[in-house]
Amino acid sequence: MAQAVATLILAMAITPALEINNSSVVKATCAALKLQPYDYCVSVLSNDTAAGSAIDARGVATAAINMTAHKAASLSQVITYLIDELNSCREIYNSMEATLASVLTDLQPGRFNPAVLAKTEDASEDPTNCDILLFEGKSHKDPISDKNGGTNTLARLATAIVDFIVMKRQ
Repeated sequence: MAQAVATLILAMAITPALEINNSSVVKATCAALKLQPYDYCVSVLSNDTAAGSAIDARGVATAAINMTAHKAASLSQVITYLIDELNSCREIYNSMEATLASVLTDLQPGRFNPAVLAKTEDASEDPTNCDILLFEGKSHKDPISDKNGGTNTLARLATAIVDFIVMKRQ
């Protein structure tokens, strides 16, 4: 118990010194900015060790630029992953479109059979496959989730109708 109290007292004694040391230049720089929200500026920059240890506004600017460059590089990488993953989804949907065209070719002359049903079932899984690819991919983003969901629901409806017809004919 005594050791915990001593640690707490030491932490309380060090914290104000650290605050004064690493945020006075940040606060002064943020206060001088007219077009930026002060609280946002202090919050973001105080969490950065380079900005916190800056001795003048130039040091704070350097830290802010480095932080921004890091964010830009990170976002660029996410966009690269997302483009790759969306291209894969495009291939999935192209395959789905071809499969459904084949189903339409079978349905026109009235060929309702288990093979046609299997094709529609396979096609109805494609939107889910795209969603999974985007959620589990490197980008961890799914900008087309709503569209995938709508397509999946419609594909399942079409599959259910084909299933109804196939079962009725057997």
